[in-house]
Amino acid sequence: MPSPPLTDRRLVFVLGKGGVGKTAVAAALALGLADRGHRTLLIEVAAETRTAAVFGTAPPQDAPVEVRPGLFALSVDAERATQEYLSIQLKVRPLVEMMSRSRAFHQVTQAAPGLAELVTLGKIWDLATAVRDGRPVWDRLVVDAPATGHGLALLQAAASVRDLAGSGPISDQADAIERVVRHPAATGVVVVAIPEELAITEAAEAVAIMHQRDLPVACAVANAVRTSPFGPGDADALRAVLADPAAGPAERAAAGAALATVDGAAHDAREVRALGDGCALPVAVLPVVPDLAPGSGGIERLSAVLMADPALGGADAS
Repeated sequence: MPSPPLTDRRLVFVLGKGGVGKTAVAAALALGLADRGHRTLLIEVAAETRTAAVFGTAPPQDAPVEVRPGLFALSVDAERATQEYLSIQLKVRPLVEMMSRSRAFHQVTQAAPGLAELVTLGKIWDLATAVRDGRPVWDRLVVDAPATGHGLALLQAAASVRDLAGSGPISDQADAIERVVRHPAATGVVVVAIPEELAITEAAEAVAIMHQRDLPVACAVANAVRTSPFGPGDADALRAVLADPAAGPAERAAAGAALATVDGAAHDAREVRALGDGCALPVAVLPVVPDLAPGSGGIERLSAVLMADPALGGADAS
């Protein structure tokens, strides 16, 4: 049975190399889902607050805040999530609070292999499975994951702990989390790249790893792709102007700028094809949007383009 469109999956992880606009893509996707009427939660991890630059509100760590109608944001910090987990397991909150104030506690949470990723993923799972009055609290959850390597570690944390734990409550919980993360009807992974060789290579490598480990990678996003208003035949005409000894300085400057636009768009189109070939995935293409600040309309434009792209399910998906 084919997997549903990305926009129909309740939990989406957005991965990518640092600097490719991963946060902008996650924010645009979450905004688009909220605009379709889905109660949506945008989650940042590792106590990051990057979405503040887009929505003007830093996501808190204690409770989600509404940043747009139907769109809420939350930041998940590993140490705070560890404290919450221990409070539930130990059932003695004063003891947990005392432990959390000690230097040793911070050293252990930072040094224990996979602990930060596991408790972060566990917190995301708690949010994804939360129910109120017999209905899920959230229709959709979008996770702005860490940069590629750490993002992959986050996705694999439950499987690693399950395999190490053997049996018992920790293993059972890790197995439940793992089943949700791997379920292609419930979860999807988006890999973001910009039209540059290094970013595309890293994206393709990440997709290959996820395929090997049966993680439900759904599509790639080519972000900040340049376009040109000129047609294929215009480049020759522009070069002719540059070669014409009778052309004045202003004409040459205008022709040079226009030709740079044509060449930039052609370069990016080749890189987008390379991304699709390297990942063997549908690719959503986003334009260059220079201003994503609150009130600029930039994130709304990005969201509209993204949600209309067939790679995510098309304009008619719900």
